[in-house]
Amino acid sequence: MALKNSQLMVVSCGLALQAFILVLLNAFVPHLAGTDAIWIAFQAWAVYFLAGCTPLGGFKSWIGYATGIAASIAIIELMGAPGIKSLPQVGGMNLTMALAVFIVVVPAIMSENLKNMVPALFIGSGAFFGLTGLMAGEDRTGWTLHIAVARAELVYCALGLLFGYITVFWRSKYEASLSKK
Repeated sequence: MALKNSQLMVVSCGLALQAFILVLLNAFVPHLAGTDAIWIAFQAWAVYFLAGCTPLGGFKSWIGYATGIAASIAIIELMGAPGIKSLPQVGGMNLTMALAVFIVVVPAIMSENLKNMVPALFIGSGAFFGLTGLMAGEDRTGWTLHIAVARAELVYCALGLLFGYITVFWRSKYEASLSKK
């Protein structure tokens, strides 16, 4: 339904209120997630819309993020594997990472035949690498780091998908009320 400016203003204010609430709730989420990564919630909120604005699409998005995390961990671990970790840098190119990415991307794309949401996989993988860089430190390395990053990403992803669901729920109620007038 095409909304008039005044009607779209109601939607805009509703979304702004949701974002306001999400930011306020973020005072508590890092305790559950293990770090503050609210940007992932906003990212996943948008992914909910790309996934068709349905709970099933939201679930597929969360699975896509989870498989992106698994793919990222596979890439990192493969980079340390014998025969791969010793590849030289050539002209500034990281052949070790390039080969690990190549090996992992093939089955990642093939997961489309299992109804995996491949765009969410890539977004989840990118978020994992970004968050890994932010969370890495002396007390977190290897699998301890992988698990901490995965936990944070999946918690914030779920929160963002929930906010996407809430957005669609209240907006559909609002638009239904407009059509009754």
